Amino acid sequence: MRGFVIFVALIISISGITYSREVPFEKCASPCGELDSVDVTPCDGEPCVIRRGTNETIGVTFTPNEVVNSGKIHLYAIKWGMRKELPLKNPYACKGYGLTCPLKKGIAQTLSFTDTVPQDVPSVSLKLQATLVDENGDSVVCGIIAVKIV
Repeated sequence: MRGFVIFVALIISISGITYSREVPFEKCASPCGELDSVDVTPCDGEPCVIRRGTNETIGVTFTPNEVVNSGKIHLYAIKWGMRKELPLKNPYACKGYGLTCPLKKGIAQTLSFTDTVPQDVPSVSLKLQATLVDENGDSVVCGIIAVKIV
């Protein structure tokens, strides 16, 4: 009986594991770098379901084609062909996202963004576009993923 209880507890704990998934992405114009991969945590399907009031983490691995001394992140929601910039508490790529500037040319980097999805965001399927621009305003990396907010 004790073994059965341990087995059930193990199944319950496994079902609560947070899944990370490399998700399909579209590349957009980024002449100063190459987008390698995008991971979303938690994500258990396509498109990733993002739940209001929960923490979501997006990891972006990219390789700059130039030295990047500083950069800013721009995040956009895309729906019905319209693009709206979303506010970020901290738009500075080298402060709090796991990057250390200057970023070296040809060396893969991973930017990790974690934030809580506000409760007042409506339930909707849309695309998210993230762009990292360098100190000259040139796009270092840009990618678009599909998400569903519930």
